[in-house]
Formats: sequence, C-alpha cells, structure tokens
Amino acid sequence: MKWFLPFLAFVFFSEVLASYQWYVLKVPTININYLIACVESIFYGYVFYSLSHRVFFKKAILYIVLISEIGYIISFIFFRNNYAYFFGNIIASGFFIAVIALSYLYMKFMDDDDESLLISEPGFWIAFGVSLFYSGVSISFSLYEFMKRNVLILFGEKLINLIPQILSVILYLSISIAIILCKQKKKILS
Repeated sequence: MKWFLPFLAFVFFSEVLASYQWYVLKVPTININYLIACVESIFYGYVFYSLSHRVFFKKAILYIVLISEIGYIISFIFFRNNYAYFFGNIIASGFFIAVIALSYLYMKFMDDDDESLLISEPGFWIAFGVSLFYSGVSISFSLYEFMKRNVLILFGEKLINLIPQILSVILYLSISIAIILCKQKKKILS
C-alpha cells in the first residue's frame, strides 16, 4: 500500500501534462499515454504479485506483465503515431490485468477459511476496482470505431470518453476504501 500514493501522484501529474499538451499546446499525447499505460501495467502487476502467495500465480503475473511491456515497447518504437496499435495494446493489457485481478479474487474466495468478510480485506477492493476498470475500458476501447462512427453521446458527453471517466471514479473509490481498511487494520494491530 505504501506505493499507492506515489503511483496516484504519477498518474495525476501525467494526466495533467497530457491535458496541457492536448488543450494548450495542441500536440498529440501518445508519448505520455504510452508511459502511463506501461507504469500502470507494472504497478498493478506488482500489487497482485505482492498480495498473492501462490508461486504459479506470481509466475503468471510476471509473464503477463512482461508480454504487456514488450507489446507497448514494440508498438511505441515501430507504430508510435498509429493509435490503433496503442488501443490494441490497451485492450489486451487491460484484459489481462482484469484477468489477474479476477483470478486473485477467485483464489482469495477459495482460500477463505477465515471468518472475516472478504470485503473487509484491502486486496478485495483493489481487485474489485481494477477488474471493473480494466474490463470496462478494454470493452469500450474495442468498440472505439463503432462509437466514433455512430457518435454515441450520453449526458452530453461522448460515450468513449464517459465510460473511462466513470470507471476511473469506481477504481479510485475502491483504492480509497482499500487504503482506509489498511489503516484500520494497522491501528488494530498496534
């Protein structure tokens, strides 16, 4: 949990920089988007690697994150200005991160011999938020061309922009709950 604050600060400042590049400088934000995607993939892989106690699951996480990073690097080097490759990487990486989060939840549920509720565990909330966010983003980005072609709008906002924004709120709310639960457990133990 100690790495969440620096991670969230990195994401915040990177998003602010991307907004500045797009709205003020009127330049593409692809470079910063690749950086954010790479760091998110590594970070969430690290989180679930740290939370898990199964060797097979840890190895699977390492391989998935490695493949994801290689995909981002190849796409960035050879196809940087083609957003289709970036979206393809986001879709695939998001799908695998969601699978990792859901696998963690499944293993936690199957191993749960404790009488405490699973929802009182910080790892549950992280996995819940991550799985919802990345599965939703992967689905919406895979439908990008369809949404763009049909100009899908909800509440005056393009659906392709609205879905990640709503899912971001859910993700950060889940992370906040995990941090609060972690602090409560720390107080109880001390």
